[in-house]
Amino acid sequence: LKLQFLYLIVHYITTMLASNINAPPLTVQSSSQRDKLKEEAKPIVRRELGPLGDGEVEWFCGSLGLSRRYFTSVAATDVAKHTMLMFAAKFRARVSDSNLQLDIADEGNGQAIYICPSKEFGVKDTKALLQSASARIEDRIQQLYLDEVWSSNAPQGKAGQSAEASRSDQIQTKPGSELAGTGYVVEDFRSAGEVAPNVPTKVRLYVVQRPSYPLVQKGDTSLRSVACSQFLHFIPPEHFGEYSTLLDRAERSNGCVVDYTMPQEEDWTEHSLHNEEQDIVLRVAHRRGTTHSFYSSCSALYRVLGLRSRVKAMWPFKNGVDVQTIWLYPIEPLSYAELKAKVIALTHHISLSYILPNTSLTKMVSTQQLGAGEHAYAYCALMFASHFLTLRPDEQDTAYAYKASLVPDMDAVQARMLKMRLRQHMLTEPRLADAVLRHPHIVKKLHAQFEKIHAPWSKFDPRQEAGGLTGCYDDDLAKEIVRSVPNEVNQRVLLSFLDFNRYVLKTNFFNRDRNVLSFRLNPKCLDGDEFPVCPHGIFFVVGSVFRGFHIRFKDVSRGGIRLIRSGNEQAYATNAATLLEENYALAFTQQKKNKDIPEGGSKGTILLALGHQDKGHVAFDQYIDGLLDLILPHDTMRDFLGGEEMLFFGPDEGTADKMDRAAQRARHRGYRLWKAATTGKSIAMGGIPHDTYGMTTRSVHQYVLGFYRKLGLQESTIRKTQTGGPDGDLGSNEILISTDKTTAIVDGSGVVYDPNGLDRTELTRLAKERLMVSQFNAKLLGPEGFYVGINDIDRKLPNGSIVPSGLLFRNNFHLSHYAQADLFVPCGGRPESINASNVRKCMDRNGKPFVKIVVEGANLFLTQSARRALESAGVHLVKDASANKGGVTSSSLEVLSSLALDDGQYAELMCAPEGTNAENMPAFYRSYVAEVQARVEANARMEFECLWDEQQRTKRLMSELTDVISDKINTLNDMIQSSALWQDVDFRTQVLTKYVPQTLLNLIGIEAVMARVPDSYLRSVFGAYLAAQYVYSRGPAASEFEFFNFITEFRRDIRAKL
Repeated sequence: LKLQFLYLIVHYITTMLASNINAPPLTVQSSSQRDKLKEEAKPIVRRELGPLGDGEVEWFCGSLGLSRRYFTSVAATDVAKHTMLMFAAKFRARVSDSNLQLDIADEGNGQAIYICPSKEFGVKDTKALLQSASARIEDRIQQLYLDEVWSSNAPQGKAGQSAEASRSDQIQTKPGSELAGTGYVVEDFRSAGEVAPNVPTKVRLYVVQRPSYPLVQKGDTSLRSVACSQFLHFIPPEHFGEYSTLLDRAERSNGCVVDYTMPQEEDWTEHSLHNEEQDIVLRVAHRRGTTHSFYSSCSALYRVLGLRSRVKAMWPFKNGVDVQTIWLYPIEPLSYAELKAKVIALTHHISLSYILPNTSLTKMVSTQQLGAGEHAYAYCALMFASHFLTLRPDEQDTAYAYKASLVPDMDAVQARMLKMRLRQHMLTEPRLADAVLRHPHIVKKLHAQFEKIHAPWSKFDPRQEAGGLTGCYDDDLAKEIVRSVPNEVNQRVLLSFLDFNRYVLKTNFFNRDRNVLSFRLNPKCLDGDEFPVCPHGIFFVVGSVFRGFHIRFKDVSRGGIRLIRSGNEQAYATNAATLLEENYALAFTQQKKNKDIPEGGSKGTILLALGHQDKGHVAFDQYIDGLLDLILPHDTMRDFLGGEEMLFFGPDEGTADKMDRAAQRARHRGYRLWKAATTGKSIAMGGIPHDTYGMTTRSVHQYVLGFYRKLGLQESTIRKTQTGGPDGDLGSNEILISTDKTTAIVDGSGVVYDPNGLDRTELTRLAKERLMVSQFNAKLLGPEGFYVGINDIDRKLPNGSIVPSGLLFRNNFHLSHYAQADLFVPCGGRPESINASNVRKCMDRNGKPFVKIVVEGANLFLTQSARRALESAGVHLVKDASANKGGVTSSSLEVLSSLALDDGQYAELMCAPEGTNAENMPAFYRSYVAEVQARVEANARMEFECLWDEQQRTKRLMSELTDVISDKINTLNDMIQSSALWQDVDFRTQVLTKYVPQTLLNLIGIEAVMARVPDSYLRSVFGAYLAAQYVYSRGPAASEFEFFNFITEFRRDIRAKL
């Protein structure tokens, strides 16, 4: 009672004094809402605090100086609750005779309230800013309510955490995770007045709550149809137009959209910073789930620029867009021009913050060691170094020699991967990041040089040469790095930044609307020893949840885009370290496979950041945007490459369902070749599904039939084993196309086996219904047949043997004696399933192989060393680059139709509603697909005959001859394209007429094809067709004189047909 009486006296005096506090004046257009809420809150507070309540409400709604916007966004109950929370803090301080601690956090039931001190730090007080209560609270709000997941993305985890300390493989969900897709409303208010005369502290109040959405009339497409109630109460209707425009831009963009409203210049004075009606209004919109740590990052950026927020709000809209609005003012008087310059810089910094992950480098912005642009440059250059920086010979020779001695019969690919893994352990990304953390002053100079070369406003005019851009390697800066950086690894990292600067030919770094940072690199940046064949072009893309490459070996190239996921930290580290090498190897393999089609080989890779394994769609969309940024014209992008670049993409691991969206995005962005941008599209987008029409299997089976012909075998008597089950593309089509006696099939569910042959009718049922072998009717198995599932433990087989683990039995079945057969067709399975270390398990004790014929349908199922071992032991083998090329042949002709037909013809003749049966497709489509199937089979037959004849002549291994033939066709193709043959218009027309499917010629004629299809693509058709026909008919050893005879005969044959 004494304490309460004492408090009554203290409170009375304090209230009287507080009413006279000289708070900065606030201009309030209308106080009616404030007064209304104040009067409604008083009885609520009075019930809890008695007669003290009215005074507390008066103080909270008046002298504390909260923005008028607070009173437009809350109810009387909210005002009452916030008042009582403040009272509790003051009461606790006075009763305990301690300093007032405003560290209020009230969390629960999907909402939270935070109240903390808000001090005016100077621009240079970076440490205090980082450690302030408001910064800590915003980090907490970010992690609990706004980030769906968070993770480290190299070089380190969250700022201040090492990669080891940040267990980023453990996804952390936020409260109310069932609403993860709808987001949270966050509103933040800073008081203009102070808590009390003896406590000169302003207050920051955060309110977090779930969004509520009003009922809207059917058909309503206005802003009200997607906005939450909190937004509608907060923003006056006269400003809805600004937000409608912002939302529209955000929906069309895959990234971050920023705009702002400045006060009128004539109204701005040095005292305007105290007037909330003169605040700068900054609006930021982005698609929900496309970045992380963004809310808290924005706050750090404007604080560093000497700006503070009076009010800040984050609203989630029903269309998947989050909008953050910040009312800003400068902490010290500025001229209007100075203020506007800061705001423009802030918009640039925010867009960069959206793009980049939160790493150990991020804190360098808030500590003002680097500016936002310098930080973005440093991160990208560091990623470049992590992939392109190589070990010195003396660093790798000893370790390499030891490791190599442990692997017998190592082939070139294995040797390259071993060197890469050594680099992974010796040049880790956190180790490389040390160069930036220790030498920010050098990084600033490197960024200035990058800006000098690539900024659109630069007058510097370098010229491209083989070694990069002339005049772009700053020798003086290189000498300074060597002289001032004591650690040699750090020296090499920073020197590689100079290489990055000169090897970039185009970049969207300075574009306004971009959601990733992308760079077109000069391929000479690759180390010639590790990458012996220089590709045509390299694209490097960096985003907040991924990084990726795209490599192509010719100007006109096509290949799949692979999405790479990582199950744990170790897998991510390996994937990151091998990303460039894997991309190069895949593109190089594709180059060999694409030998008899116009497009050369290319491949794209997208490595998801460890904590963002669920962001495949986000990463893919942003990756496509990054590439489009570099091939579409843009006024603010310097182009040191010159000329148009064409990119064509296809499906690969993790992206088969994303081809439609890439084509649609290309169309939306204005890419004139959008119809051909991707293959593997749905029939609704004019695609020719390989699966539906068995394109890959048709090619594989022609090699099988070729062996049957040459060896005098009858298919019905052939015993076959197969990996890849009836639920998959190759597996199901292999069952449907063949008439052999299949003895074993291995798939994701397990193994089904019958030495007398599996029931063909049952296999056909499974293939047509796309069911796994676990659904095979066990009653149809013979006495020695069995099914072993991956979850079986200690399973007893008909011969009495015990299988301890069904999973291991499945994984190693192809190496067991059960796999003995005449024919083995891998249609699925992990790469390198048969390699140098286990190939002997495919043979008996006398070295006799378990199989006679291998046709490699699945990519990379065998290593080259394993292929050599099997062929040397007498196996007839065709490797993947020859056998499964049917898919690329089909895709190439899909591209041709996309380029040759205009939009109306394409929509009418190549497209149909999803789910349309093959027989109900347009007549043109059915006829065209039939020609594609025939072309796939013809190309496979021609290559098989060439391989067989060359093997009989030279006795070389067929797996080696595949590469010989590919190299010969590709080399001859390049020669033909650059020869005078292309200048012969009549001959050119005749060759193109020979190549283009008759169905297309009948519709539009060769003249329309030549007018619509880009010249560079037609030239590729011309060279590839002649080169393939020549090598397939004459063999890879034929001379130049033979080529002259071939052309003469080719002309004569065409004239005869005409």
